Amino acid sequence: MMFVVRAWRKLPVGSRRLLSTLFKLALTAGAFYLLLAHEVRDPSGAWITTFEAIRRELPSIDVGVFWRFCLLAAAIKFVGISCSIWRWHTLLRGQGIRFPVWHLVGTFLIGRFLGTFLPSTIGLDGYKLWDAARWSRRGVEAAAATAVEKPLGLVGIFLSFLVAAPFGAHILGARSSTVLAITVPLAVLVIAVMLTLLLYPAAVQWAVARIPSGRSDRAKGILVRVSDAAAAYRGKVRMLFLVLAQSFSVHFTTAAMYFCTALAVGAAGTVTFWESTFASTVQIFATVVFPLTVGGEGIREIVHAYMLEAQMGAQKAVLAAALGFWSAEALTLFGGFFWLARRRGYRPKFVEVGGAMLDLDERPSDRTDGPGVSAANERVVSVPS
Repeated sequence: MMFVVRAWRKLPVGSRRLLSTLFKLALTAGAFYLLLAHEVRDPSGAWITTFEAIRRELPSIDVGVFWRFCLLAAAIKFVGISCSIWRWHTLLRGQGIRFPVWHLVGTFLIGRFLGTFLPSTIGLDGYKLWDAARWSRRGVEAAAATAVEKPLGLVGIFLSFLVAAPFGAHILGARSSTVLAITVPLAVLVIAVMLTLLLYPAAVQWAVARIPSGRSDRAKGILVRVSDAAAAYRGKVRMLFLVLAQSFSVHFTTAAMYFCTALAVGAAGTVTFWESTFASTVQIFATVVFPLTVGGEGIREIVHAYMLEAQMGAQKAVLAAALGFWSAEALTLFGGFFWLARRRGYRPKFVEVGGAMLDLDERPSDRTDGPGVSAANERVVSVPS
């Protein structure tokens, strides 16, 4: 195993990226094969593949119902995307950085567009971090905002799970009580740890400094980075709870969107809002924590079918999951227009850092404090909001 790791590290970066992409494409194809080859019973009791069940299901979908609920699903997802943009705006403000809202909208949609076929949120996170660092000339502060955003996103997923679980966990059948007895305390623990990291960074830093070196060094490093980033938000409890509410809204609206796609494929009367939403929170967690395929494809459909097969049938569950992805991606395509519109010479209307407007005509090399990095930029600073 160590031989493989050492050989991997010796490869050029370009080769590693290519092999990683090919590996994810192969896993995606394999996931879809397993999904579509899975056998289910048709109404007559005969066993057929999920692919055949989907093929038979498609002609029975009402076109009017389909488009009506697809548009509603896209509208709900738009609310979630808006909350995500607002969250990024709030976190940057906490670091003393402010952009025009329309600039952030464009940046966010471009990031989603570029990340459509990348695992998890790599494309989005990378692009908006690069954009914020480029225009504000505050790379450390922009990275700190991202470092705080990620654990808050995880908190949003677990909060959505906790809200939906009491009303939808019965889809697990006789196992529901056992599953909840294990998962609910774990979710509460994760939320408590994340909130402690964000609200009491000094205490966390003190505790981490006393952890002995050893195999825990990697986890220790992650805790240090997050607590260092959170230190910039010390005393801004209202802001952090606002971001927490935004994170919950991002993920709960995404989970709710899948109920609309279920209705779009004709599942009305077979699955309730809370059953679909609970299953979707589990599905979202699976695609975020295990980004093994391109865009979560395959994993999303497998988990959705596993959770909701008894309620709406495997074929409808697979269609609803896939349709949820494309309802969201329809909005993401607008990022392509923003990308094309930002021609050479584009710049935001203004960039405010630490309460002062930056001169966007000034090149980083013209600055007296180094190549685009101020003395204050050598650490994460706390700037009044």
